[in-house]
Amino acid sequence: MTGRRACPSMGQTRRGDSLQITQIRMDQEITHLALSGRLDAAGLQGNDIKFAGFTSARRKPTLVDLSQVEFIASLGVGMLISAATTLKRSGARLVLLNPSETVERVLVTLGIDQVIPIARSLEEGLRLLGPDA
Repeated sequence: MTGRRACPSMGQTRRGDSLQITQIRMDQEITHLALSGRLDAAGLQGNDIKFAGFTSARRKPTLVDLSQVEFIASLGVGMLISAATTLKRSGARLVLLNPSETVERVLVTLGIDQVIPIARSLEEGLRLLGPDA
């Protein structure tokens, strides 16, 4: 096995242990990102700082698409909680969009869904972010 897999929904090949952060929308109203890969120690290496720059530093309501995240470890959960907490202090909100079944099971088991809302559609996510989104 080469350690590389095709990512069919994104039409590109990526390393199995990497995390990709894709900017979908970054304007005056919201930040919308898509994560793909693994939210573990290897995947977060350096990407946690990049993620914080896209989320916490911008202080905008933030939608994070998790549909292409295949695994989430405690470090990944911590990164999401940190961003949500920082945004809340700024009067903004973080919403998670379409986590895979495996990732959602982890988030619900840990009670993260009680702290960070999970949306099933873009429309629901935008509604949960607030009226300005």
